[in-house]
Amino acid sequence: MSEPATFSLEPLTDQCASICARKEHVVLGVSPGNSYFRVALLTDLLRWLSDNFARVDVVVPDAALIHTFTALGYAPERAAGKVRAEINVLRNRVVRAWAASGGPRGGDGVHLMSELTDRVAYRNALARCEAAVRTDPELRRACRTASREVLLSRRPAREPVDEEVETGLRYLLAELPFFVASADIFDVPSSLTFYHRPFPLANLIFSRRTRLAVSERQAYALVRPVDLSPLPLRTTTR
Repeated sequence: MSEPATFSLEPLTDQCASICARKEHVVLGVSPGNSYFRVALLTDLLRWLSDNFARVDVVVPDAALIHTFTALGYAPERAAGKVRAEINVLRNRVVRAWAASGGPRGGDGVHLMSELTDRVAYRNALARCEAAVRTDPELRRACRTASREVLLSRRPAREPVDEEVETGLRYLLAELPFFVASADIFDVPSSLTFYHRPFPLANLIFSRRTRLAVSERQAYALVRPVDLSPLPLRTTTR
């Protein structure tokens, strides 16, 4: 049997490093349609996160994914069917991986994103994200670029038009509260969110050059297998 993978953690800023060192809470956001999140990888990752953080919460995007498929041109019923299929597969992978890794522990959790969107902290953060994206030109450009890349990763043969990018942006907006306020959303002293590829939008947000304020209790980092070769900027869907 092969040895479980171990992972490197690269905080984005000194403030992020300070929060990571507290090891109080981490959010694992898994990405629909992304082959990186296979069961074997998730098993090792969940084991590693559980060994290094007091609490782990996994977030599976669901209802907001409808905006991605709508932007790709699917009719409403077909888009809803695609969402159900992808989310069922992804959630089952997480459940299988966590069982294989020996978890979850008592305080850990697996959540569909839609189960969290009624929380006051999420709604407040979403309102801040929407206002910042609407009024900050640099942040809006970065979000539109990220939306475009998500659509191209699923439909590489055709460049998205502006209307499609704007529709796809609604999925990204649904995710943003976890970047800036997961400590508030999960009611923990501090929290880390992460991805396995460099993500220019996160770099911009945590540079604190935008109108989108980040909680002082919030960190962001790259977390990836230690034997993974350097990766290019993220171009795959979350």
